[in-house]
Amino acid sequence: MAIETSSLVPGFDLNALRLPQNFGEALGVKRVLTRVPVRKPNKSEFFRVRAGESWRFQSMILEIKEESETYLVAPEVWNVVFELLRPAMLHLAIDRHNNVFLIPVPLPGQDGRRNPWHQSLAEVVATAETQWVRSVANMAIGGYDMLVAEAVLSEPEWPDTPFDELIEIAFRGRIIQSPDHPVVAQLLGRS
Repeated sequence: MAIETSSLVPGFDLNALRLPQNFGEALGVKRVLTRVPVRKPNKSEFFRVRAGESWRFQSMILEIKEESETYLVAPEVWNVVFELLRPAMLHLAIDRHNNVFLIPVPLPGQDGRRNPWHQSLAEVVATAETQWVRSVANMAIGGYDMLVAEAVLSEPEWPDTPFDELIEIAFRGRIIQSPDHPVVAQLLGRS
């Protein structure tokens, strides 16, 4: 939208002073990722998932819901707190503001089955590899509804950061490699 120039100052053009959306690029600024949340998508955000096996990571995780924290757990600790762990596939995702995050999708149990919540989340994540979607909990069906963007939205601008580095950023300070880890001690009532 053009703004009329002031008649008080000859030659004054306010539009010439307007800050463009990509002003960071014009200044030679590069965004450095310092935080990569591990979370489910918010019900109000459209997101995409990076397609391809190299953008997924299967691991055992420990979710402390009261603290909104997710930990990666090394095999040496699995037997110590197995009943609290969950096998999950971590998927790289991005929202419309180019904020990346990891979506933990629980894997099927030893019997090969998933509960309906986990199954519907897996389906939403699979669709998000090619389309912008939203995921909304639907208590009546016991799963997630998937809403697909009606407009043709631009493709996501994925960061050039390697996936291994994104995992390291996401779990900085939250990798449990020993049964002596403070979180394990707390869960076992040792502290």
